[in-house]
Amino acid sequence: MIVMDGRSAPGRRSWNLRIGLTSLCNIRCRYCLPAGKQAVITQATYAEILEVLRASYEVGIRRVHYTGGEPTVRKDFVDILQAAKSIGFTQQIVTTNGSRLHHFIEKAVVSGLTRAIVSLDTLDEQQNIFITRAKFFNSTRRTIERAVELLPTMTKISCVTMRSTLKELPRLVEYARDLNSRGHTGKLAIKLNQFFPSNPAQLSNEGENFWKNEFVHEDAILEALERAGELRPIQRSTIEGDNPSYNYYEIGDTGVKVAVLAMFSWDYPCGGCKKLRISPQGLATICISQKNPPILWGMSYDEKLATFKRLTDYRDGDQFYVDFPNRRHYRPQLGELRFDKVVGPSKEIIHFRDILTREDAGDAPTALTRTQTPPLLSGGRSGTQGDLGSDPAICGPGG
Repeated sequence: MIVMDGRSAPGRRSWNLRIGLTSLCNIRCRYCLPAGKQAVITQATYAEILEVLRASYEVGIRRVHYTGGEPTVRKDFVDILQAAKSIGFTQQIVTTNGSRLHHFIEKAVVSGLTRAIVSLDTLDEQQNIFITRAKFFNSTRRTIERAVELLPTMTKISCVTMRSTLKELPRLVEYARDLNSRGHTGKLAIKLNQFFPSNPAQLSNEGENFWKNEFVHEDAILEALERAGELRPIQRSTIEGDNPSYNYYEIGDTGVKVAVLAMFSWDYPCGGCKKLRISPQGLATICISQKNPPILWGMSYDEKLATFKRLTDYRDGDQFYVDFPNRRHYRPQLGELRFDKVVGPSKEIIHFRDILTREDAGDAPTALTRTQTPPLLSGGRSGTQGDLGSDPAICGPGG
């Protein structure tokens, strides 16, 4: 029986495993990766992933979320789903660009896939080609529509909100409303993600300029969304797969649910999530700002299990809140967790704050300063099972 995420699952109901299956992506979106060949590609072996799944299940996690890169480029993606289902995971979610999933979504569902989050920033095909530098528009729409048809849970469009596409938000709402009216068991919701600097594309001057031209504040996002109908705030507990960092709305009389994330405008507040994140290079974190996280690849199964127990017990315990009362959902350097080693010049988020402070001083959100940046969680020496530590002196700048 399908349950709403892990809320009815045994063990750590509020936890989920979020694993980057590969750093490889087959699309070069202008806000994400630079054009051309991807310089660094990292992914775990099938055997390593199985050990991660087994160990996380043993500590009580029942929900797994696959990300990348693009997770469906792995030829063993369906095999991974089947393995997780056999282990006992009741919820399996994938975040995808939709270019490939529609080809084998039936097999994926049989193998345990319960929800898809599909990236789509525009319903204009030519604009989509410009943003993605690829011709996958029809494939992406096909994936969305097949997911709504086949998955009994809530499929979500993940949309990066940009100045040039704000006018399309009412059209996206109407698209969701139409799909939801077709009588399928599943429904479609929309996630609007503020375009904030977080990826390697912004390390180049071209990518930085693209961000400056396309960035919009939260008020502009909400104003554009209101053109589709009155925004009625709703409790996140009514949303399958609710993310504690989002604000949720229902749009007028459409019945369409929309989530809004504006981390840059909000100054990166911690949403209180409990995610065991595994990056493509094997870094294990229980907070986005964790410093020197342990590296799983090469550890024995028992070492992985001990690491997961240590990390999750610490996150669940009182000491975590004592050690890091002012934590934020913030990591200073762009792209280093999703895409392994950052290629190109170092450029921190503080640089982009400074740009808005200079160019839009009257409307910009309060800029982070180097003395205001939140503390880092320490994971001991990189590649070891070092203690998280409770001494605030271990915290470095940024995070």
